[in-house]
Amino acid sequence: MFNPKRAAAEREAALLEQKHQAAKQMLAEARADVVQADHKASMVLAALGIGFAAVLGGQLAGTFDSSSLTDFGQWVWWVGVVLAILAVAASALAVWPRFTTKDHPQFGVMYWGHAARYKCLPDLVEAFKNSDTTSPQRTLHQFWRLSRLLLLKYSLVRISLILAGASGLALGAATIVIR
Repeated sequence: MFNPKRAAAEREAALLEQKHQAAKQMLAEARADVVQADHKASMVLAALGIGFAAVLGGQLAGTFDSSSLTDFGQWVWWVGVVLAILAVAASALAVWPRFTTKDHPQFGVMYWGHAARYKCLPDLVEAFKNSDTTSPQRTLHQFWRLSRLLLLKYSLVRISLILAGASGLALGAATIVIR
């Protein structure tokens, strides 16, 4: 016999499961994006390292000396150097490990940061027993935390790229055009 309340509850449960699966997929995609963001920041760091090495090599070999530039050229040169240093800092911040043990979700232990806040194993075991680790809330909590981290990482990568580009323009202008 058809029970409308039961049918509605089954449809709602199926819809919730579909949403949970979608959240799991988005979480997997966010995890992959973290790797991409770190890779991009690392590439900017590597390129800037090559640039710093080339300038330092030129100065040590005596083939380049920024003091040979005009006053305006030196000013533009040092602006470029400062921009390059800021680009390195932004890239380094993008790959800097981040974690917190301060948030306390109502659903219990949701990821390693929550587990790390416990001072002894028995306390963690007890907290884990009371955690709803199968809940869609766990997936959503991790997706939310990772999404916020990704937003920060990609923002820092963009800032780093802009600063590195501006640095390259300033250094190039100082050594080629303004000289």
